[in-house]
Amino acid sequence: MIPDQPMRHLARPRLTALAALLMLAASAHAQQPTDLAGSFAQLGSGRLATRTVSLAELGMRDPVVLRAPDGRQELYLPVPAGVPLSDAALQIDGNYLRGNGGRTTMLVSLDGSPVLSRTPTQDQGDASASLGVDGAARPSGFVRVGLDWSSVLSDNICTDQTAIGNVWRIAPTSRLTYRYDPDAIVDLRSAWSALPHKPVVMLGARTLAAPAFDAGWRVEALLQREGRTPVTRAWPSVGETVNLSDIDVPAPLRAIPAFAALAAGGSHKLANPAEAGALIALTPRAAFAPDVIIADDTLRNTLKTTLDALREQVASAGPGAAEAFDAWRARAIDPIAKPLASGEVRLAHLGGQTAIVVGDNDAVSVLARAWRPIDVTSRLVVHQIDNAPNARGDEIALSLLGGEPRTLDVQGRATWDANFDLGAASGNGKLPASVVLDVAASPTANNTAQTASIFFNDVLIGSQLLNANGKPQRITARVPHYALAPNNLLRVVFQRQPEGGCQPRGQGHPIAVLPSSHLTLADAKVDDDFTGMVARFASEATVIVPAAYLNDPTQVLPRVARLANASGIAPTRATFSVAQDGQAVSPKGAFLAADVTLADEKSLARLSKDRLSLTDASGKMLADVSGLNRVGVIEAVKSGTVSGIAYRTVGDTAAILPATLQLSRGDVAIVDGSGTLRQFDTRHPGEVVDADDVEGPWYMQAWVRWGIPAALVALLILLVLVANVARSRNRDKS
Repeated sequence: MIPDQPMRHLARPRLTALAALLMLAASAHAQQPTDLAGSFAQLGSGRLATRTVSLAELGMRDPVVLRAPDGRQELYLPVPAGVPLSDAALQIDGNYLRGNGGRTTMLVSLDGSPVLSRTPTQDQGDASASLGVDGAARPSGFVRVGLDWSSVLSDNICTDQTAIGNVWRIAPTSRLTYRYDPDAIVDLRSAWSALPHKPVVMLGARTLAAPAFDAGWRVEALLQREGRTPVTRAWPSVGETVNLSDIDVPAPLRAIPAFAALAAGGSHKLANPAEAGALIALTPRAAFAPDVIIADDTLRNTLKTTLDALREQVASAGPGAAEAFDAWRARAIDPIAKPLASGEVRLAHLGGQTAIVVGDNDAVSVLARAWRPIDVTSRLVVHQIDNAPNARGDEIALSLLGGEPRTLDVQGRATWDANFDLGAASGNGKLPASVVLDVAASPTANNTAQTASIFFNDVLIGSQLLNANGKPQRITARVPHYALAPNNLLRVVFQRQPEGGCQPRGQGHPIAVLPSSHLTLADAKVDDDFTGMVARFASEATVIVPAAYLNDPTQVLPRVARLANASGIAPTRATFSVAQDGQAVSPKGAFLAADVTLADEKSLARLSKDRLSLTDASGKMLADVSGLNRVGVIEAVKSGTVSGIAYRTVGDTAAILPATLQLSRGDVAIVDGSGTLRQFDTRHPGEVVDADDVEGPWYMQAWVRWGIPAALVALLILLVLVANVARSRNRDKS
């Protein structure tokens, strides 16, 4: 019997383990409804969002080149405002050239703190770097990256330090990668700052009513103005094939047929409303991940149908499952499904990400940059809002246009800028007339010269030598008519002449841009061209589309938004109109009409299917071609006596307009997916610039044309009279 004892001891643990497994299985079966409830309670939670922001996505498609002897560059990489980051890392892709030798140093700073320093010694090499980034929340919504490059050929300052072969190049692929918890986003301002480079604008259906279409193009125009490339999608519906490559279905939910049908992943056709509801609940990024939702009655009805069908399957899974589903539905879906008040915008958390819910065009106004600082809540209702808050009187402070007053440390060169839409700096028929810049510059040790050069959209409009005495100095530069654009960049470049002599390398000297710096406005003189329409649209604009556009919103919404931005129409200040098919429209004010027939139209372009004929104002044929496709024609036209811009699709397939499309001087532009192919100025052929834009005000022109010659004639007459008097006196004496 003794030999049998070990067998007994082994058998008991096996029986105990088997009993435990049976009890666990029974317990699991008994707790299945509870696990199902837990799955709905945790649906979407703990799902971190991942973002990658590259320099190319920020519009820096060419390498950043820092040159010797000193090169400095600051980069502002966007992150969700006020939200902690995790696993944040900065990857700098680049290389250096050290053809002139000497001592070279590259320094990288994060938010003002130096974090990396290298001294390359080879003639050329890799200058890439990977840096960890502090996960602290940034209230500003930016990680500030400082890049410094220094080259010293000789420690003796008497030696010329010019070294064109010593450069540091930072590639556009340089990027910031980070993750964050979407549940930490609790207000609309942070939600907007957390939008990806390609945010998904989700529509309720593939056919929209006019109010939803109106809200959609305005939202996309705002996104495009801030450098994003929105992707327009329609809400998933039964019969649609979706990409489920990244779907993750919790095990308890697979007991429900709709969820089980999606669990296989891959390409899947939604067979019934319950499956469409399950897709909404799981929110896989590849198939369904809305960042901005245009909510209308169609969307609300779709939500009700699909989620009611899903609830029937959930309720049959076991007791308590329906209650858990209802709790999830109230938490995640109600912010989208409940009707919005007029002018309301909401924040929703769906499937582990945030979404901004917009109901109508009035709600879009509060998302504009001018009013976004007040979006510190999850729900706002716009009852009334001033869409041109900056335009007051004849002066606008540059601080209201993004030009923050500050002090710059200028060693050799420093730049101060302000970027603003024309609509924010205009109103009541007035446009920017001059830049008034108030600065104060400190003196240098050897009183070296310091200058300030003012550029308006890369056009040099003024430059002046600074009085480096620490006292305020005013610089005024006239803004020429031809320099105005829908989006404007005011840039001031401060330069200081290097100090000569054998002495240590000089330190930077402060130059302050004072808060009194401003733009002055004046009554606009407008022509019937693109620049003139930019001026008109600053005061009023109507966007007109055909009814057919409402049946294809995913394709045409980006087109309308890009046309509005290229024409200088502020999405928060325009009105919207739909033209019925075959109806000739008679606009009442300045307009942008896309593929719309205009009453009593005066146009120089003639279109017939794939054929384009274009004449100048005298009737001379400029072009007559056929066979065109994927091309559009944009023209400044008149409907009766009302001026506007018309867009026409040429060929069977419409052009996909780029986000970078801009209309400059001229009145006809042929465009396609690459931008402007050819631009014409048919009304002013051969004219380069107006005399008013060069010679100054009319009274200065009159003085130059008539005053100076008249003064010379008067001086000559005076000299003749003096000579005659002198000769008369001499004769009298003799």
